[in-house]
Amino acid sequence: TNDPSLAHSSANVPTVSSMPAVAPGPVAAGDASSSGWARDPLASTLERGLPTTAVVPQLAAGAAGDAPAGGEGHGSSALAMPLQQAIVPTTVQMPLAAAHAGEGLPETFWRASPGARAKQVIDHAVAAGGPKIFAVAPSDLTEPRPRMQQCFVASVVDAFGDGGEDGELDTYEDETNDSAEARVFKNWAASLGLKLNMKDLYADSCSGIVLLKVMDRLEPGAVDWGRVEGTPKNKYETVANCNYAVKVAKELGLKLTGISGQDISEGKEKLMLAVWWQLMRKDFMQFLDDLDMDQAFVLSWANAQVARSGADMQLSRFGDPAIKSGVFLLQLMRAVAPKAIKEDLIRPGHSELDRQLNAKLAISTAHKMGARVFCGWQDILEARPKLMLSMVAAVMSVYLKTNSYTKDDVLREMRQGSVALG
Repeated sequence: TNDPSLAHSSANVPTVSSMPAVAPGPVAAGDASSSGWARDPLASTLERGLPTTAVVPQLAAGAAGDAPAGGEGHGSSALAMPLQQAIVPTTVQMPLAAAHAGEGLPETFWRASPGARAKQVIDHAVAAGGPKIFAVAPSDLTEPRPRMQQCFVASVVDAFGDGGEDGELDTYEDETNDSAEARVFKNWAASLGLKLNMKDLYADSCSGIVLLKVMDRLEPGAVDWGRVEGTPKNKYETVANCNYAVKVAKELGLKLTGISGQDISEGKEKLMLAVWWQLMRKDFMQFLDDLDMDQAFVLSWANAQVARSGADMQLSRFGDPAIKSGVFLLQLMRAVAPKAIKEDLIRPGHSELDRQLNAKLAISTAHKMGARVFCGWQDILEARPKLMLSMVAAVMSVYLKTNSYTKDDVLREMRQGSVALG
């Protein structure tokens, strides 16, 4: 934002746990005075820079709410009233609250349009949290897009915490390789369309049920759900589920030497990562087989799409260092699904921060498009060839489904495009 009064500072933020939840109330219609606009309990609480928690469950549950009188709400019943006005949950507004602790949020914030308020929230979150923040557009916060909103809220909570006991923002050390791998597997699982809503890969997998759902998705009918205890009541039922998960995994061709159901039920991280890696690898190989196109063809298609979009970028191979900026991937996604990303969100990619933000935006955009996600944003920065092939191939798969195209249709289109470009 250009308003210098909104600059981020290191001021303390009150803890969420120390404050009572405040139920959202209607915002008064019309222009209110400096005291009148704060009559809404939610607005009043946020104005003082204090966290509320009541809106987040409403968001997750898709609570109904009509657009406020005199406001610019969209009239959708899919979102709670405060979110329709871009008065986002305070966990999202922590960067703004930190900048104004003690004096509250500026009145200009509340007088702005929903889109402008959402943009301020996103700008301050990114400025304060950098690449930790899940990339979204302002419209993702003002439109009924709960999946994007929940990811954004979760990333802000992860970046800033709840303020800690002393009211100071938590600091986070660099994430370990294990947590990075776990995040990749969660990204992939989320792209399967199973609505798993996993928060912790290990804790959510130790009952065996999530693993069985994924296996059944990869090979429908592989799991006999009559043998599964949907809500294991004790350790023995949990281990039985996990033993069955190991059995099904081996039937699918996974090599689980030395891995038992007991290991899974106990949440042994390295062994769980090995199971998740093999599941993702099986899906990846099947995905490429179903696509039935070699790497050179996929690369040529991607270059043609980006060229037709007007971007002056081409890749020589999937490990091309140029892909590290994230710009090529984002321009490709924009060419395939223009509504999934706005061009002004794409950064030049000259600095490390730009590259990180572009990489995170590419992952979130792939989810928004409905593409399979086989990699993490760090893999884009490293230009890992096979994973970049997976990303481009996933975007291509969306393109084929959207247009009901076959390989021959793509070949014909590429020939026509070459003539037009030539």
